Amino acid sequence: MKKISWSKKTLRAFLIFLLKTIAFVSRQLPWRMGVNIGGLLGSMAFHLIRRDRERSYEHLQIAFGADTPKKKLALIAKRNFSNLGKGLIEVLNLAYLKDEQLDALVSVEGEEYLREAGDAGLGTILITGHIGNWELMAAILSKRGHRLHVIAAPLYDPNIDDWIVSLRSKFNVETISRGSPSASRKILGVLKKKEVLGLLIDQDTRVDGVFVNFFNKKAHTPAGAAQLALRSNAATMMCFVTRLPGGRHRITIEKPMQLFRSGDKEKDIEVNTAMFTARIEEVVKQYPEQWVWMHRRWRTKQVKA
Repeated sequence: MKKISWSKKTLRAFLIFLLKTIAFVSRQLPWRMGVNIGGLLGSMAFHLIRRDRERSYEHLQIAFGADTPKKKLALIAKRNFSNLGKGLIEVLNLAYLKDEQLDALVSVEGEEYLREAGDAGLGTILITGHIGNWELMAAILSKRGHRLHVIAAPLYDPNIDDWIVSLRSKFNVETISRGSPSASRKILGVLKKKEVLGLLIDQDTRVDGVFVNFFNKKAHTPAGAAQLALRSNAATMMCFVTRLPGGRHRITIEKPMQLFRSGDKEKDIEVNTAMFTARIEEVVKQYPEQWVWMHRRWRTKQVKA
């Protein structure tokens, strides 16, 4: 096990203290005021965290072209940081809202597809990306009666990871820790129980994956969603949450997808992963300020055979 230095332990402890302080202070304020302060903190982070700011510029240029004016890209990046700051406050304080406040905050479209899958005795695979406030989406869907389980990689700090898992559990959202000994059994159990499994597939992580186009550049993409969808009889749907003017959110659940099945396992996984990713790209293009541009999406390079 890698030993953590004293300085890193101190920094992580301070980060947890800071997050809990922000949560406590913002909880004393009216909801919208607290969220707006989160936006200001995100804007401050844009100016203070040079590495992530520069990465955002670099990735936006990949997506929208190097000839796109930097002023335009900077505006997208700055709004992105602001939205992440707002999302942080929302997640920290979501459990303290009353049901009527939650209903006023979030609208849901396409929920009938989830209900139809349940009525047909099918498990459901919900595929999404890091767009909008994805943690809020999980909480709301679970609160509306859709037993939701999400696959997530453990965070770098176990204390922060435990805190996030605890926040999800307040809404009866189970976190399945990716790579844990019980992960495969739990995942299959979710679908056997005809419940809902949520997967985010738009990040370059150390998992079994395939290279598919994301903004016309090959990106290493988790293959688990396609593998599960092809192996199971689950209804497979794309689902997104977007931030709207006035501090509201819209969750959109899309019609179950027809999977590509040729009988060639590797080809089917690649083609379906590309199909899922193409849909995520379309939504990112529509709401570019709501995706995580500081993430190193094209980090892993494809090795030519």
